[in-house]
Amino acid sequence: MKLKGDPIKLFWKNANCWSKLSLLRLLSKIKTDIARKHLEEMRHLQNQDGGFAREKGEASTVSVTAEAIINLIYSGEKPTSPIVKRAIALLWSLQKKNGSWRENPKLATNKIPFWSSTEKGVPILTADAILALAEAGHKNNKELVKAVDWLRSMQSKEGMCIYLEDAEPSDVDPDSTQKALEALVKVNKATYSPCIARGCKALEKFILTEAAEWMKKWPVWSWIAPLDGLVAAGYDVNNEVVKYALSKILEQQQENSGWPDEYEVRVVPTLITLGLISKGETWRKISEILRSKAT
Repeated sequence: MKLKGDPIKLFWKNANCWSKLSLLRLLSKIKTDIARKHLEEMRHLQNQDGGFAREKGEASTVSVTAEAIINLIYSGEKPTSPIVKRAIALLWSLQKKNGSWRENPKLATNKIPFWSSTEKGVPILTADAILALAEAGHKNNKELVKAVDWLRSMQSKEGMCIYLEDAEPSDVDPDSTQKALEALVKVNKATYSPCIARGCKALEKFILTEAAEWMKKWPVWSWIAPLDGLVAAGYDVNNEVVKYALSKILEQQQENSGWPDEYEVRVVPTLITLGLISKGETWRKISEILRSKAT
């Protein structure tokens, strides 16, 4: 299973500071000089309320604030440092009484995707908050435990995750399922293994029976979203369903080595995790890109 071309240069060109930092975490290079530049850019995106925005001038969001907390801790900040404490406080302020997370009501309406809400609990946001707060040492906090219980309650009978509080049981999607699995693995993989197994079976079924139809509208997402869920649960490149999803993703690689709709920003980290692109080679290429810009 081979790539048609090297996508690292294009990834680095199209990725924002958040995607670059996520990749550098994956490469265990979050404490390098290259990472510090992007961490500094990230720090300037912290708002007065303690949360972080995707871009300057926007309101803080749950997912971006959670991502910032993880980046800061991986880069060496203590959970008790002022910058992390303020971000954590913003997250807790947006938790609902039922344990779930809603989006920041100060966020512009046109910045809120269809699967999110400033009033109802959102599994993707809840999972992101759980991941960040667990990383910050709050894994046993009773409010975090409540969040995990709520997230588990959003799993449909078939195993996929319902995307929004009060939505129909059939309103499920791979991204919400992927995020839920990632959060459950983070807090306690052994305890939640039955729930994780059901989610994985549902994602396998989606890849094998539904993704081809969804592909007509979302050519790359239909494969990478469920694949990311399986990878989060520990599946590797030797799994037959993983191989099948990968084949569908790789056949869509374009002449410029990227994917439709700049999906290389999401695809590349998955390929690295699965070993189709080596971490060492990725780091070498990023270093070369930056050296060539400096000369």
